[in-house]
Amino acid sequence: MPLQNRNIVVIDDTASIRTFLRISLQACGALFHEAASANEGLKVSSEVKPDLVVLDLGLPDRDGFDILPELKTKDDKGFSPKVIILSVRKESSAKEKALKLGADGYMTKPFLMDDLIELIDRTINR
Repeated sequence: MPLQNRNIVVIDDTASIRTFLRISLQACGALFHEAASANEGLKVSSEVKPDLVVLDLGLPDRDGFDILPELKTKDDKGFSPKVIILSVRKESSAKEKALKLGADGYMTKPFLMDDLIELIDRTINR
């Protein structure tokens, strides 16, 4: 399994997307954690120390762009998770801003699960 024992946090306010990702990523062996808001996502990420975070930009309490630098801040051991943005924002300026703020990948919704799993696997293993 490509994501065996990899800690992945999904921060997305849409329950159906979190459910779809949970089922799909757990089927690939990932250890799945989720949050429906930015603040909850930051809390879960600090507790879990994920290998990768899948981050939506349109969150109810804060914009994903606002928390991206916080997610990428290194901990006391010099670790920071990889972050892939998963958003409906298709404009190139959003992708450029995300990458400039430290995102390791960007995918737009709607998406194919196989493409997202491939991007996650490639990102974690680079």
